[in-house]
Amino acid sequence: MIKTYITVISVILAIAIFLPISPTFADPNSSTVKVKPATVNLTGTIHKLAVEGTCYQLDTDNGKKYELMGKFPKIEGTRVQVRGVIDPDIVTICQVGQVVKVRSVRVIK
Repeated sequence: MIKTYITVISVILAIAIFLPISPTFADPNSSTVKVKPATVNLTGTIHKLAVEGTCYQLDTDNGKKYELMGKFPKIEGTRVQVRGVIDPDIVTICQVGQVVKVRSVRVIK
């Protein structure tokens, strides 16, 4: 009788432990695949915005606006070429455009 209880409890514990990680029971709406963000090359002008602190926006030559994060010249009106990645998962208080994590920058004279 005790062996039966121990066996039943062991089976219940095994199901409870392995059920959440079983791919058969995974949520079909969840995505576990990580996609490496694409590198972008942008050319435009840096603008310093007075929004809840300080925000820096890149107005590109094609009319799109991006928020810059990382190391770059923080000088109003500087023309630059920026190489970075767009991170759609970042939300900031600036809300001035998609966030670009700057990897490298070249000032255009």
